[in-house]
Amino acid sequence: MEGRRGNFDKVLKDFEARLRSAEFVALDTELTGVDIEGEPDSFEETPVWRLSKLCQVAERFTLIQVGLTIVRRVGEIGEGKHACASYNFFVFPHVGPELLGREPSFQSQAAALRFNAIHHVDFNAWISDGVSYMAREDEQRYLATGKDDPDIGSKTGMLRLWKVLCRAQLPIVVHCPIDLFFLLAAFERRSLPQDPKALASLIRRLTPKVYDTAHLHGVIGRFRHLGLTKFFDDAKAWHGKISLQGNGNGNCVEKVEFVLHGDTEKRYGMPSEQLAHEAGFDSLVTAQLFVYLRAIAPSQVREGSNRLFLYRSSEFLDLDRAFRGEEIGRSVFDLSRVTLLVAELDPSEREAPKLLWNSGYSTCRWIDPPHVVLVVLRASGGAAVRKAEALARQVRGVSSWKPFDVWRAERLRIRSGENVQAVDEKLAAVDSIHSIDVSSKAVAEAASEGALACMSQVPTAVEVADPASVAICGNSLSINFRWFGGVSASLFLFVTAIVQLWRRRRRMRRALASTICPTL
Repeated sequence: MEGRRGNFDKVLKDFEARLRSAEFVALDTELTGVDIEGEPDSFEETPVWRLSKLCQVAERFTLIQVGLTIVRRVGEIGEGKHACASYNFFVFPHVGPELLGREPSFQSQAAALRFNAIHHVDFNAWISDGVSYMAREDEQRYLATGKDDPDIGSKTGMLRLWKVLCRAQLPIVVHCPIDLFFLLAAFERRSLPQDPKALASLIRRLTPKVYDTAHLHGVIGRFRHLGLTKFFDDAKAWHGKISLQGNGNGNCVEKVEFVLHGDTEKRYGMPSEQLAHEAGFDSLVTAQLFVYLRAIAPSQVREGSNRLFLYRSSEFLDLDRAFRGEEIGRSVFDLSRVTLLVAELDPSEREAPKLLWNSGYSTCRWIDPPHVVLVVLRASGGAAVRKAEALARQVRGVSSWKPFDVWRAERLRIRSGENVQAVDEKLAAVDSIHSIDVSSKAVAEAASEGALACMSQVPTAVEVADPASVAICGNSLSINFRWFGGVSASLFLFVTAIVQLWRRRRRMRRALASTICPTL
């Protein structure tokens, strides 16, 4: 169903009625921009850094369309029938005195506008007939003035639907987290909280569980394509295959069938390329993709709730941990079973990438093609050291091997724009953070030198010179204010990364020390 300013009340009534029996809601958006110029996503960025970038992008650009698909189960148990009702809204920020001088403004990327134009977005409809909206904080500020405004409903517009969705407290499904961040910036707060716990709490206002199909792509791990439409085709084909052959563990795979209601059947019943990247259609594809994934791997989907995908990263955002005040970033890999190395390649050795990919010891991902590769070594502890040694002998053309954490820390120092020595001097203020990353250090030495590293000098404990540093490690934000005062934001991000690495390295050192040197 198409929602515009003229028919919004009618569409909202239909949406609210269908929401009462819904199982979950899938979301999608079309936007005026999706990234920050000159700051492409990269493996060197920490999850906290990436969280900050997502907030900045959502605050800088704005919504063009919002798509929602309501899904509910129908028919008998076991039939796998799912009824879908999709909605496509053009939305445009409200402009008027009700905003008390805080008139909205936004940026647009030429590439994003061209992309939307190619996919038949009507920009005149967006501006002239888009449903008005304002953020919840703007509405509260206006209502606090005590003015009696009988037309406030049309001015808040899409915010009314957002409130209905929040009250329902249904699971929300997205494909990549950027849609979620834009909706929060549009309907909750124009300036999003960059503190992980505060942001996780804001998301909890909308939903107790959010599922990101992009994150599930890596968790389930048997699909070639990440793009929404091709990912959907892969999942549908895989579901059809295992429905006939079984899923390999003796369990039956749930049947999947979709019933499209009313206007959804008329508009989206016969998919075509022209519908791709209309927000309502993409929300329908996201919903159906999620149903297939849940049928294919139900336990992995359940465990994947409240985990958001990060593009070009070895980590994801864990909202549950952030809500508890813990680190928001978690590795997509099980670091008790694998070791992450970075191989910097000699450009003159053209066979090096092929040798790495075909080594049999690891899986590889490009970090910066064709020079830098993330090597996921399928071993940890002493076994990782031995495999690294063998890999170093087997692969020619690697100019250096580094533990991933060491490589990222070096890159963060470079991006901070400060001399390494100067950064080290400033970090001396928190020099009570002492640790040695035994496993990654040993593996890197084995890979670089082709010999087993000596493990006999593993420190027996992590010493803390100043008890106050424990509080600092537990709350990285306090470092910025308690220790560094006016130091630049880039250095703060770097220090935050170091604190996160310290936590991880302490856990890794203890586990590895107990494996290699049981007497410690």
